[in-house]
Amino acid sequence: MMELLENSKQLINILEKEIDFVNKFTEIEKSILDSVIANNWDTLEKSITKSDNISQIIERLDNQRDICVETLRDQMGEDESTHFYRLTSNLEPEYKNKINDLYRVLKLSVLNLQNMNWRIDAYVGTVTGIMKQTLNEIYPNRRGSLYSRSGIIKEADHNPMVLNKKL
Repeated sequence: MMELLENSKQLINILEKEIDFVNKFTEIEKSILDSVIANNWDTLEKSITKSDNISQIIERLDNQRDICVETLRDQMGEDESTHFYRLTSNLEPEYKNKINDLYRVLKLSVLNLQNMNWRIDAYVGTVTGIMKQTLNEIYPNRRGSLYSRSGIIKEADHNPMVLNKKL
């Protein structure tokens, strides 16, 4: 019983840390989006480095959480197919409520992070599409699809082009 309480406390601690780092990661992703929009490449590079470091921390915390949940399953005699909320329903009410609340907050934090990633992807995709259309209008000979001997679509050869850094 004591081990169960200790693992419950450990799970609470891991969830709190994971929520904190996912929220930090979301802030960094926002900084990445702002840097891309403002063409601030120095800030972008720093933000990407920070995001790499935090993503490694989140991965470690995620693995620790999985191990902790698996340990709780073993201690309760549950099998792997037992759903998370079913597992926590066997804990004491104060731990059950705290863990369930934190797990919900973690899921919402991850959804916010996904939303930020989708925003970055949409912006970059739109800008890339506009640039490609613009270049196709400027250089009509580069338009259309070319096919290799094996039938694979390949882009027309593009000569190097120097663009203004503010573009």
